[in-house]
Amino acid sequence: MKVKWGTVGIIIALLILAASIFFAGIKVSQAITSNTELLREKTKRDVVSFIWAFRKSSLEDRALTSEDLKAGYDFADSFLGLSEKK
Repeated sequence: MKVKWGTVGIIIALLILAASIFFAGIKVSQAITSNTELLREKTKRDVVSFIWAFRKSSLEDRALTSEDLKAGYDFADSFLGLSEKK
């Protein structure tokens, strides 16, 4: 039986291509999942800090300042337990 090495080479190349596409898809999926979790955590931090800062300035009947936002971020970090991660 005569082996057609060109056909065998093409089949091997196609299998390698399929495997690389499969593993690239898995890698992209993992990257998207981790980025989604990071975005969700950051969004929670922003929402808590903005609400805290707005509420503080509202109770004192004054405009919102950058100090309020800094204090709001500090509160959000302690409230959400993010200060240990930094």
